Amino acid sequence: MVDVFNGPIPGESLTTEPGNVPWEQPPLYVDPMDALEYHMEQLTDEQVTDNVLDMMDLGVPISVVADTMLSSAIMNGIHTVDVKMLLKPVLHMQLKALADVANIDYKETMADYNDKDEIERIKRRERIAAKIDVQAKLRGKTKDKGDMLQQDVAEMLVSTEQEQEMPQQEMATEAETMTPEQGIMSKEQM
Repeated sequence: MVDVFNGPIPGESLTTEPGNVPWEQPPLYVDPMDALEYHMEQLTDEQVTDNVLDMMDLGVPISVVADTMLSSAIMNGIHTVDVKMLLKPVLHMQLKALADVANIDYKETMADYNDKDEIERIKRRERIAAKIDVQAKLRGKTKDKGDMLQQDVAEMLVSTEQEQEMPQQEMATEAETMTPEQGIMSKEQM
């Protein structure tokens, strides 16, 4: 299981010299097509493909796998966040096609599970993350690119439980009841 207490402390990033981490350097690819080619090469790597298919077979939604792959690339200085936003639908479709070819019954998002409440969603994410951890332990101590991706996905599943998006109906209701005085550019907000 992912240890949530083994993370950085608030302000820790302010104590190091700027530019020491890959995402603070210029990215390897600035052209979205080059970055897409990088990700397609990753998906053709047998080490990565096996792990991706295993994760989707365990119930990890395609959107989580795609988001994790793209976020890892940002953290490693491969491309930027704006390239991630451009590539996410393309990578999602590619992963979906890969699952179709492998004849895997997949879920596209966590919303496809139709969990009744937040507690059920959290439990489902934790169960999937636990399955990934068990599978990683069965593989042994050798860590390839696919194993590292699986670990990142497990961490993403556990960490996203606090980052649920507001349903569209709630956003529409808020917008309808908001007066001009309460808007983002109101005098009270400045």
